[in-house]
Amino acid sequence: MDFLHILLITVHAAAAVAAFTLGIVVFVRLPNSPRSAGFVAYATCVWTAVIALVVVVSVDWSELDVARRIAFPILGVLGLYMLWRTERARRTLRAQTSTWRRAFLGHVGFVLISFFDGFCIVLAIDLRLPIWVVVAVALLGVAVGILAIRVRIRQEEAVETKEVSA
Repeated sequence: MDFLHILLITVHAAAAVAAFTLGIVVFVRLPNSPRSAGFVAYATCVWTAVIALVVVVSVDWSELDVARRIAFPILGVLGLYMLWRTERARRTLRAQTSTWRRAFLGHVGFVLISFFDGFCIVLAIDLRLPIWVVVAVALLGVAVGILAIRVRIRQEEAVETKEVSA
């Protein structure tokens, strides 16, 4: 492996882990604005992780095996959609309409689920696990993530109801 590959993989992995961690933080404690330090750090890490992924796949394409040539472009497209969801979260924070909390949690929650599934898929490929294990873990991650989003939205709706009542 050459230096560029190692550098890009390191940047991608570090940014993805940081984005996942910061995403959990902004998911649990909603930021007040798109300029809040937590949201800016989260969004920057999402962008960095996706850009590094696209660049490393492009640079390494000729050396990728079949499984990676299938998985990585799919993850790249997912990454682009994650960027779109991240920017939608930013717009939602900026506008703060009556349903902003629900929309923001949906956008950030989707990105969190996507990172989790990406981590699982790459790990499964690296460990050469059977495809059914990859699918099972990915589906479990999606199910748990959707449940977490629903629970968190209910919590925020309870807060909104109290604020309106007061």
